[in-house]
Amino acid sequence: MTDFRTRKYYIALFLLFAMFLPAPAKALDPYEFQIYGYATQWKGGFNPQLLNSFVPYGRKEGEGGTSSTFASQGMIRTAIELEYGLTNKIEVASYFNFARPAGENFQFAGVKGRLRGRFAEAGVLPVDLGWKVEIKQWQRSINDDTLQLEFTPILQKDFGRISIIANFAFEKILRGESSREQLFEVGYLTEISYQKNSRLRFGILFMGGPGGVKNMDPLREQQHYVMPVVHFIAPGEVRSSVGIGFGQTNGSDHILLKANFGFGGRRGLIWD
Repeated sequence: MTDFRTRKYYIALFLLFAMFLPAPAKALDPYEFQIYGYATQWKGGFNPQLLNSFVPYGRKEGEGGTSSTFASQGMIRTAIELEYGLTNKIEVASYFNFARPAGENFQFAGVKGRLRGRFAEAGVLPVDLGWKVEIKQWQRSINDDTLQLEFTPILQKDFGRISIIANFAFEKILRGESSREQLFEVGYLTEISYQKNSRLRFGILFMGGPGGVKNMDPLREQQHYVMPVVHFIAPGEVRSSVGIGFGQTNGSDHILLKANFGFGGRRGLIWD
């Protein structure tokens, strides 16, 4: 009976993933191409991170791909993240975002605050569950929607060395051109990964946008990406994650690159 119930939980989990993966989404943050697992920072733990992305092959004009104002092609983005564990189950983080459009100087893009937590202990529930809430403020030159609120459930299931993680973002535009168009917008990041050893993990990240609950864009105009990634611990115990993303629709940038680095934080974890 126990094995039967366990199989039912696994089937329900995969059906949930299958339901969300093709869903159109706009809540895609190009300053943070990273997925959040179930585990959080321990109490008092401090983890500064440097998040970087580059679009070598995107849109040569504005309002396309990952940029709503400047042309996305040649865009370099950098976010400085400061993460701190309030308790063993709740952490807080602040972000300072910068961008350099092609042919322009680096400029301040905006700030973000995040609160993240988890339920129960790992393995207690059939699926490990967590959550995060973010408030984002953008410069109008970078994003026409200048104030956003986002809630993201986090799901994780481990099968030996294989892990499946899903982040489903529900975003509300509080101020900006889209504030009256949508009740909220939805986005997804899902990763399937394999733990080679304690310092190396390989994965495939699926992420997407745009689209809203009330006015879904046609599929060809949405953004959907597949990004092979490698998570590893570099010399100096720097938790690192690099990847190359490939756009799957006409509305996507063609190629994205990411390189994220963490300089402290979660013991034994190399997700970011």
